[in-house]
Amino acid sequence: MIALALALSLGLQQSRPLAQKQGASTAQPSRDQTAPQSDDIDLLPKAATPDAVTTARNQALEQDLRKRRQMLQLHQLGGMLTLATLGATVVFGELNYIDKYGGGGDTGRWSGWHTWSAYTSAAIFAATGALAVLAPSPIEKPARLDTAMLHKIAMSVATAGMVTQIVLGIATAGKQGQVSQRDYALAHQIVGFTTFGATAVGFGVLTF
Repeated sequence: MIALALALSLGLQQSRPLAQKQGASTAQPSRDQTAPQSDDIDLLPKAATPDAVTTARNQALEQDLRKRRQMLQLHQLGGMLTLATLGATVVFGELNYIDKYGGGGDTGRWSGWHTWSAYTSAAIFAATGALAVLAPSPIEKPARLDTAMLHKIAMSVATAGMVTQIVLGIATAGKQGQVSQRDYALAHQIVGFTTFGATAVGFGVLTF
């Protein structure tokens, strides 16, 4: 009996540490289970937050582009009005030339129409050109032969013609009663057709 009691006591003492080890192993999760698993790898760098200087520069650029777009829209409208009033000036000028030098009796019925249409077209032409010149250009554009360049060339010719028209018109009026007046009037007429043609080309290359 004594021997049996000793054997049971030794068996209980040996099984108690083993149970504690097993309980500890089951209570604590393994290192592989606690570590998070992720298959996603971020290869792109995070976008840098723009500083105050960059933000202000972008805002100024957007403002200039918006202002340029508005001014060029008005420039396009002015181009239509310029072409219309300049065409009327050419028509009235031709009628006035025929009336004065083409056997029309020199009644002067078209003289006032020609004068006022000329003043109107010159004013609209100047205002339209100013809109294009004063419009901001925040983005540099390399010079190349495109529709914009053709427009500038045509309108440069039209500008020179418009200035010449004003000078010839004043000179022609000052030759009243002289034989040379008809020569000045003919030159004024030819330059008028050239100016209208250059304006039409400048308007057409950007419209069609």
